[in-house]
Amino acid sequence: MWSIILICSITFALSPVFRCAIICVLCGALGKNGQGLLSVVVFTHLSEGPINNIISNFNLSAHIITCHLKLKEQMMTERIIMSTGPIEALLAEKFGKSTSKGRKLIHMLKSLVEPIGYDLSLSDEDKALAATIDNAEILQRRDAILNEKKESKLDLTNEYIRPIWEKLKSKASKLLTMRLHFQCSEVFDKGIKKCHDKFRDMKDKCYNILWYIPFINRAVCGKFDILQICQAAEKHAEAAKFCDEMMERVMGKMKSFDTDTENMQNVTDEVLDHLRVNMHYKAIEEPRLTRIYRLKQVVYRISQNFHIVKMIFSTIKHLLGCLFIFLLYTIFRNSIQMIRNYLNNIDFLNIFLTPYFWHIDKKREEAGEVFLRPLSKAERKINGLLKPFSPPTRAEIEASWQPLAKFFITLIVALLVLLVDNFFYSIIKEVSGTGFVADLIKDMINFDFDKTLNLTIPLEHCHVEPTSPDWSFSWKYVILPLTLMLLLQVVFGYFIKRITLFYIIGGIFRKRNKARTIHLYNKLLFGRVNSRRLARARIRYQVERRILQREAIKEQSKLFAGTFIQTAIIEKLFATGKCLLCEMKYRKSVLVECPNFNCPATYCRTCFTEIHQQCYACLAEEGIVTSERTQFMPSEPSPNEAQRTESLSKSAEESQETSSIIVESTQEETQG
Repeated sequence: MWSIILICSITFALSPVFRCAIICVLCGALGKNGQGLLSVVVFTHLSEGPINNIISNFNLSAHIITCHLKLKEQMMTERIIMSTGPIEALLAEKFGKSTSKGRKLIHMLKSLVEPIGYDLSLSDEDKALAATIDNAEILQRRDAILNEKKESKLDLTNEYIRPIWEKLKSKASKLLTMRLHFQCSEVFDKGIKKCHDKFRDMKDKCYNILWYIPFINRAVCGKFDILQICQAAEKHAEAAKFCDEMMERVMGKMKSFDTDTENMQNVTDEVLDHLRVNMHYKAIEEPRLTRIYRLKQVVYRISQNFHIVKMIFSTIKHLLGCLFIFLLYTIFRNSIQMIRNYLNNIDFLNIFLTPYFWHIDKKREEAGEVFLRPLSKAERKINGLLKPFSPPTRAEIEASWQPLAKFFITLIVALLVLLVDNFFYSIIKEVSGTGFVADLIKDMINFDFDKTLNLTIPLEHCHVEPTSPDWSFSWKYVILPLTLMLLLQVVFGYFIKRITLFYIIGGIFRKRNKARTIHLYNKLLFGRVNSRRLARARIRYQVERRILQREAIKEQSKLFAGTFIQTAIIEKLFATGKCLLCEMKYRKSVLVECPNFNCPATYCRTCFTEIHQQCYACLAEEGIVTSERTQFMPSEPSPNEAQRTESLSKSAEESQETSSIIVESTQEETQG
């Protein structure tokens, strides 16, 4: 451990890159890159504070409820003992054996009664039996219709099949007799159905085998006629006659069948009622008493579940610690990448006008060389120039939407946890409201009972004060980090990045910072010389071809041109004018118009000062400026203006030479 600290200290003292990376990590933790770290810190403190408080209060409420239930169960037991007195022991001693024997007798009767009860009730087997008999009757009618024996067979059926259950009175005897008759008929009906199925399959197979001999297959396969072989109508009539005669013989021997069946059903219903009462006691009363006497097991399960919840939150806390280390590594990696871009790429975010930039410009102005002050709006827009403390750009605003969304998610989660903590504490501490739920919670929590039977049962150990929310902890470790996250990482995240780039990295690598500033100055100077040369050539071209006059005529022919709406509303709200030299749009009230009435040229104040307050279009039309003499000099120019004009032609060469010097100095610094 100490060896690692010693190595890091030596590296920090000797290596400027490592020193810069460490400082950038510290500053980056305050910016957008540190939002993940701060979110992890907030969630960790939420887990340690409000969430642990919620779990503790929930465990406390469960303890209060189970404690009251346990005391109620104890009081109920004592009340039963006091009310029964010695009778309970006497009944247990005298009637305990008879009760067990009675239960054995009931189980024996149940085994005897269940088959009879099944026969005396309608079941799925009866429905399947009725379906089989219906199919047999359909086959009988089909056979009678096809063999033209419908009337004769129906007469036989009416003669022999007579329902015997119509002579009985009770429903149970009718049901039992009908079932026996149907079971008898089912034997014959299944045989008829099987005959139909078998011979139909044989006939189909015969036709499939002898399909190539048309006449022979009809003669041979026609012998398998189902109607002639099975004779469903005749067999059905014979079965009905046989079953009816058998039932007549049985009923003739049993004279009191109707009365016996009814008595048997009454006994069955009575025994089943006793069984239902016994089962109700076994299934409902005994488990209810068992649940009363198992409160200790309930308390143990509740404590076990809370232990599992605590283990889960402890695991989440360790995972958040691992995530914190990973996010710290990402910040360090991004800082190293930014330092490499700063040292290796001279154009990396080199768009800011620092004080050293204007120091160079002032020195050039004092030396009589070409200088840049003031920068026009076109130059600022084309090169994207900014100040270190200027407002955020569009790209920086768009990049802040994601941190803003993360902040709101973290804020909502934190507020939700704090509200739940406070709400749960308020419920346990004091219940307010009306209605059944509020009254029930009041009775459960505020219940107090102290009565002497044969012992005293106080409730002081059940009344435990809940843990109140620690608002100082929440303000210090939740609300304050969220406020810092909003200010430093969402609103002013771009500002911290600029400070890191210009004051920390630039302060450590000063030569590189000066080289970047000189490179930016040369790039702007070279761009201004070229842009002004092209602008003057463009103006001369427009003057030669009368393009400015045609554009002025088009402007006058537009809608609302020259009206009050154009001058008072449109020109004050929108940038309708344009500088002829830099071609940037301005409001017409800001532009400087040419004194010549016939010239439509307009200039911004910066460009008009640069061309010595003379209209370049008028000078081109008069022939004062040409392609050979591109600039106009006043008759008595100031020394600075004369030197500036003389050095315009040399500015491109100077900028190229300076750029080569900067590249060489950058390579030497990188190697060093």
